[in-house]
Amino acid sequence: MALLSEAIAQQIVLEMEKIIERNINIMDETGIIIASKDTERIGSFHEGALKVIQEGEPVPIYSDQSHQGSKVGMNMPIFFKGALIGVIGITGNPEEISDYAKIIHKMTEVMVKEAYVSQELELEKSVRERFVHEWMRRQWSDRSDFLLRAKTLQIEMAASRQVLLFELVHIKEKQDSELTRQERLRSIMKEIGDMLGIGAQDILVLWQSNQFILLKQEPPVSFPSQIKECLRRLCSNQIGIHCGVGRQQHDMDGAVKSFEEAQQALFFARQKKQSVVAFHDLGIESIVYQIPEAVKIDFVERFFPVFYEKKHQQLVESVKVFLEHEQSIASASDALFIHKNTLQYRLKKMEQLTGFDPRKFKDAALYWLALAFLEKQ
Repeated sequence: MALLSEAIAQQIVLEMEKIIERNINIMDETGIIIASKDTERIGSFHEGALKVIQEGEPVPIYSDQSHQGSKVGMNMPIFFKGALIGVIGITGNPEEISDYAKIIHKMTEVMVKEAYVSQELELEKSVRERFVHEWMRRQWSDRSDFLLRAKTLQIEMAASRQVLLFELVHIKEKQDSELTRQERLRSIMKEIGDMLGIGAQDILVLWQSNQFILLKQEPPVSFPSQIKECLRRLCSNQIGIHCGVGRQQHDMDGAVKSFEEAQQALFFARQKKQSVVAFHDLGIESIVYQIPEAVKIDFVERFFPVFYEKKHQQLVESVKVFLEHEQSIASASDALFIHKNTLQYRLKKMEQLTGFDPRKFKDAALYWLALAFLEKQ
């Protein structure tokens, strides 16, 4: 016998309150009231409901004293998938409410079916989400068993996929509850899914409290521009959205690689305050991301300890702008709003402090690495 949960029963009562003024009770398979407009009756025994369960037929009650814990009204069985899972009771003279009770009874069974279908879908979604988390973290112990689970979930593991990792940023902090934040995240997640077009083999699941991932199979050529337009439309004064995009990769291991690339791209999207960054477009950053922090710190401390000194920050910034403008004195000085000779002086000063001349290609490469390491710290 299937069981009627208190949550579903209470939801039915709340919905019925909108369309009927009479008291509604819902009893479980033991005759205990588990939901009611009259909250004081919840948890009490209803003998009329127990009779319905025993006989499997509606039971009218004409007197408050005829059945323990029962009042005048109509009590009807609730069936789901052929099993009697509970009873719904409506107050009032059975002769007067008979036809109306039949309608309420039918509506209740429809609502029960919808509630259980919704629960099953949520359960399936949860199972798929857990599977994707294990997949992206390489947490399978037996490859063949993991592939069998994928087949059960109807996920094609040999497919070619591109992974996108989205992150919501609350620009203006509000005193929202975690539930409100999660509802907002799920809402935006659904909107993005609708805008980008989710196919049968595409997978869209939550990742962290403010992140979700999309495994897109065979994305269209115009996909990058679609993503940017999608985020442009969804961003507001309160919420920003960043997205890291991995490259399209093949099979089970390729999808994980694409996800790891998306993580790197998201880091730089966040750092550069850009809505979308694709791993494919990353240059030296893609290498820098993978170098251990200790190695980066050691590199900067050995070659450019002056980078950590506040009194030299103007020189450091000047070198950075100089390199960003492809070692052009004219372009860099314009960007810094200083005279060319002033920039030349600062570059020369930096050479004296470090022993490396940012105007020379080989030395400039060292500066570029050190500056990239500092950004990552």
